[in-house]
Amino acid sequence: SGTSTILIEPECIAHINEQGNVIIDIAQEHHHDVTGEIVCDPIELSIFAHRFMSIAEQMGRALQKTSISTNIKERLDFSC
Repeated sequence: SGTSTILIEPECIAHINEQGNVIIDIAQEHHHDVTGEIVCDPIELSIFAHRFMSIAEQMGRALQKTSISTNIKERLDFSC
């Protein structure tokens, strides 16, 4: 029908450019400690670490299932 809905998170701004593309400017909050370094949220850091580990494990299983090499298939040596 030519229509769609886009959900824009709070603190973000969306606009449509001349070509009809939707541009979303994402507000980035950086929390700094007294030394001026960016402080990471430990819960968010843990969530992303587990997500990336899960992705890497899935890639390893897919490589193991589709490999011909003995190093990969039986020894699980993905270095080659």
